Amino acid sequence: MPRVKTFDVDEALKRAMELFWEKGYESTSISDLTQHLGIGKGSFYATFKSKENLFNQCIESYTNSNFPFLDQALESESDYKQGLRKLLEAYIDELMNDHKRKGCFMANSCSLVNGENTKVGVKIAEHYARIEKYFILFLVEKGVKKNTAKSVSATIITFLIGASQQSKINRDKSSYLSNVDNIIALLD
Repeated sequence: MPRVKTFDVDEALKRAMELFWEKGYESTSISDLTQHLGIGKGSFYATFKSKENLFNQCIESYTNSNFPFLDQALESESDYKQGLRKLLEAYIDELMNDHKRKGCFMANSCSLVNGENTKVGVKIAEHYARIEKYFILFLVEKGVKKNTAKSVSATIITFLIGASQQSKINRDKSSYLSNVDNIIALLD
């Protein structure tokens, strides 16, 4: 007779993401995970198979939860530049209101994965490629030339990762907002 899970898998996924967010992929051990999730190693492996698989599920969950926000922010204004500005400013507000200065889950993961685990690095790269493609399609739909859309989208990704990391030490919101102005100016 199969064993019945006595824990909420979705809640465990959220808690695992919190731990990866705090410690990074490489620094998080199976023991850290089982302790933080309050489950045994047998339950961990039966449910998640491996640390890498769990981390990949966290990335998927994080990515999927952010796309509706992207749509909502970008389409909230009739002028696409204002929608993009609103999105980037909301991102900066989130970073500035983060009193723990933990940054963005994906940006942290990007900076904390070393070259030894290429599968995890590939998964993170796929996340950013998916978001970059999203921005390219959005901008092209709004009439921006494809080459400009590609360039601006790459700049946005670089800004998102950089701002997340920099916000841990630089709390001057105006410096980030001037970067937002510069990104929007690229679309003129």
